[in-house]
Amino acid sequence: MEFGWQIAFITVLIGGMYTSYKIGFKEGTGRMIDFCRDKSDKRGYTLMHFFGNNIEFVDPLSYNKTILDKIVEGIEKDNDEQST
Repeated sequence: MEFGWQIAFITVLIGGMYTSYKIGFKEGTGRMIDFCRDKSDKRGYTLMHFFGNNIEFVDPLSYNKTILDKIVEGIEKDNDEQST
């Protein structure tokens, strides 16, 4: 009889752990999706950069402007070097 109680206890314990995990996973995923939607731009896009363990939300327009400015600087630097 004691073995039956132990099996029942372990079954209830595992069931409770699994239920808690599923509830936490659903809530955590839902909150992350809502957080990403809050960070989206007016078109509904979200740009995320992953730098190791750091996650950064970046405005796509300002990121593109920064990249294009760096490209222009590189081209101008090459032109200056070639002209001298």
